[in-house]
Amino acid sequence: MYDLPDLNKFVEVRPGLFRCTIIWRVMPGVEVPVATFLVRGDSLENGSDPAHDWLLIDSGAPAQVDTLLNAIDGLLTHEKDTLRYICITHAHVDHTGAAPALLEKYPGSRVVIHQEEKPFICDGVSHRTCPSDTWTFTLFKHFSHESYVKVPHDRTVTLRDDDKWEFEHVLKFVATTGHTPGSASYIHIPSRSIMVGDALMNIATNPMWSKVPCISGPMALSTCNWGDAMNSISKVLTLKDEVDTVFPAHDYSVDGIHIDKVHEFHKPSL
Repeated sequence: MYDLPDLNKFVEVRPGLFRCTIIWRVMPGVEVPVATFLVRGDSLENGSDPAHDWLLIDSGAPAQVDTLLNAIDGLLTHEKDTLRYICITHAHVDHTGAAPALLEKYPGSRVVIHQEEKPFICDGVSHRTCPSDTWTFTLFKHFSHESYVKVPHDRTVTLRDDDKWEFEHVLKFVATTGHTPGSASYIHIPSRSIMVGDALMNIATNPMWSKVPCISGPMALSTCNWGDAMNSISKVLTLKDEVDTVFPAHDYSVDGIHIDKVHEFHKPSL
């Protein structure tokens, strides 16, 4: 049913950028692809130990933890390889699932997250408490999947736009709020790719019946501020001088989305 080369394993989709897609069975009959990404901290060409530092972008749903950990083990095979940072796009359950297990497995690792998202991943605050500009979120938030993942405060790094951090020369942090108050994206600078979490999606309009990719904004039912979410798509388009490829977390495509396609999708909103 899913013809994805990176299903349950990490595959290099751009030089130095690896993707693993795991299917999340949200409910009987509804399956959604969830992508996570691994980035090498520095090029092997440097010939130094930092080349064995890895960065993960998102960590899947709780039911995917074992599959994701096995996929990471399949790529981090050198004795010096280690996971330094888990970069979270937002604190929904399908993006934070393996974070506690990874923090335990890699004692030196830390979680990177937008400052406004920290209460949801550290303090157990529910996204259901978020104010909204749409009736869809106000109504359907009561039926959403809550994340019960909690990360220690001292194992987090919180960022905002233009903040400096250890691997900013490899991954650039970009706030893309709206889906949640602290949604963020990460530009892989060497490959001109941006991982946008749920700021954009590229799955079928009806995933129960079709697996044909279709660009859309974030899922309205779980997006607390639709106006901000649309502004964030516009913000991604302003990065065209830095980005060629957009990689959503939920994507049926084997190769992401060229940013020109995103422009065609969002052009009426600009």
